[in-house]
Amino acid sequence: MADDEDLRVVLERVDEGIDELMPIALARGMEHIRGVAVTLTPERDGNLRAGAGVTVEGDEAQLTYPGPYARRQHYELTWKHTVGQALYLEQPMRTEADTALGIVADTLGGAFQ
Repeated sequence: MADDEDLRVVLERVDEGIDELMPIALARGMEHIRGVAVTLTPERDGNLRAGAGVTVEGDEAQLTYPGPYARRQHYELTWKHTVGQALYLEQPMRTEADTALGIVADTLGGAFQ
């Protein structure tokens, strides 16, 4: 029975570690997405790129851009940009998903040490 109790204590410690590391892991993963998205964001005066930010609440991370024009810039496929592109957020959410998940997994791995 002592082995079961020891295992339970270890698993509780791992669970607590994951709870503590989750916001950090999500922030790191989403910061990777933000970094790639910013390089694709249309640039006129730099405000849109500079305003990109990551927030984490609980087990959810969010990447936001400021201003009402960010959405239009993102979805307007007919606009021609000299710097940046349309779908500047959607593209890295697809292409960088595996990398971001790897960052999250690596960070959460610290709970097992």
